[in-house]
Amino acid sequence: MTTHRTDELITHNTSSFGSDYLQNRIVREFALAKHIGVVVESADDDAVVLRAPLAANANYKGTAFGGSLYSVAVLTGWAWVTRYLAARGLAADAVIQESSVRFLAPVEGELRASTEAPPEVQIEKFRKMLQRAGRGRIRLRVEINYGETVAALFEGVFAAAIRR
Repeated sequence: MTTHRTDELITHNTSSFGSDYLQNRIVREFALAKHIGVVVESADDDAVVLRAPLAANANYKGTAFGGSLYSVAVLTGWAWVTRYLAARGLAADAVIQESSVRFLAPVEGELRASTEAPPEVQIEKFRKMLQRAGRGRIRLRVEINYGETVAALFEGVFAAAIRR
C-alpha cells in the first residue's frame, strides 16, 4: 500500500478503500445492513453508492419502507466519512449526529442511494477540525433515486472522533 504525508495526515492509496473495504465494514458493524441486503455498488474519492433490494425493504403497499430508505441513506453518508478517514490513516469513528429526510416519490424497485464528496472547502474544514481537536463534523447530502426520479433527499451531519 502506498502512503503519502500531507499536513500531518497520512494519505494511503485511496483505491485500497473502495467497495470491498466498505462492504466488509458495513456488514461487520451494522447487523441491520445484512438483513436489508445493503450492497456497496461503488466507492471512490468522488462518490459512494449503496443499494438494497426492494423485497427485503417493502412495506404493505409494495413500495420501499421509509425506515429502510432512511437506513440506506445514513449508511451511505457513514460510508463516505468512514472511507475518507480510513484513506487518510485516521483511526476514528463516525456517527450520525443530526439529520432530516424528505420523501418525494415512492420507490417501487431497488433502493439506490448516492452521495458525492462535499465541496473541498467543507472537506478542508473537517480535516482541520480533526487535526486540531481530534474530532470534526461534516454535512452530507444523500439522494435516493428510483430510475431517473429523486425519491428521497437526506441531509445529515456526521461527527467523527479520533480514537485515543
